[in-house]
Amino acid sequence: MMTSSTTNTSPPASEYHLREYNPHNQNDRASLEEICANVYGGGDYLPQTAAKYVADPECSFLALTTKESTAAETTTTTEDDTILAVANFKRLPAQNSAWIEAVRTHPDHRNKGLASRLLRSLVDMSKEEDKHKQPRDILTCTVESNVGMQRALQKVGFEQCNTISTLSFAKLRDIPGWKPDDQSTPQPLLDALDLHHLVSSTAKAISPSQWTNIFTDELLLSYLEQFKLDGGTSGYLPGLYEYIVPGVNRADLKQSMEHGLVFVLDVPYDKELSSCDSDVNTKTNVQAILAFTQDERISSLKSKWVCSIVAYSELAFEAALNHAHSSSDRRGSTG
Repeated sequence: MMTSSTTNTSPPASEYHLREYNPHNQNDRASLEEICANVYGGGDYLPQTAAKYVADPECSFLALTTKESTAAETTTTTEDDTILAVANFKRLPAQNSAWIEAVRTHPDHRNKGLASRLLRSLVDMSKEEDKHKQPRDILTCTVESNVGMQRALQKVGFEQCNTISTLSFAKLRDIPGWKPDDQSTPQPLLDALDLHHLVSSTAKAISPSQWTNIFTDELLLSYLEQFKLDGGTSGYLPGLYEYIVPGVNRADLKQSMEHGLVFVLDVPYDKELSSCDSDVNTKTNVQAILAFTQDERISSLKSKWVCSIVAYSELAFEAALNHAHSSSDRRGSTG
């Protein structure tokens, strides 16, 4: 996880221009398909979600091209208006932040500094927002192996601030019943891998009744801020290579809260239960947030459910895992 809040930037070189991506333009769609063809082994979600980004008032899905043009002019495209790179800038007003995602560069134009130019333009754009809309932090995420993107982010002034731990989709597809074309019945993760014995007896002793539901954005934000102050968590709800922030563009989170699928644990730690959890002996409470949301970008697994956990102690994390598997309405999840 990387963040930028005070970056000295300069505009892109004059030979490159930034414009809105047009999902109604055939050439734009074709260019995006070509850019994404080999991403995630050919299963990139972006061509299917680009139109949603454009329609979202909190998003600016932008394209870097070699020709200066307006959004109206992109209804017809000339050869020199080919898209070289794209990225989405998503405003997160509920937490005074912004998120950069879906950064892609055409394979024929990589290693030319285009990602850095695009990122720099997005940071500059954020500074031109209305004063009350300017984000305190600009956040983004990339995998540890993507050294090129890390270099591009560092050039623009981003610094690593947190880590989102996500399970490997390749490994999950090896679990019986988890691939889309596998007809066998999938089991929850700990059952499928026979890992329940790794959950401590202390975590198992925490009763399901000690978990309470979160039904409102305000309450979720309050607990996230509290856990950040108490234990040093990021202050955000992790998702699939993203932070899930309440807002008009998070219907998935709203639906999950309405259906009782977002929980909080905030109970005093009982030292009499166990003496082996040294990481929480000095803590006054065991605190965790557990949320189930559906991510429509997932196509390589049978289930689109994502299990998100916020916790700053091993005991709290194990308690969340145990509670996720103890519900009578179990849901297959990706991480």
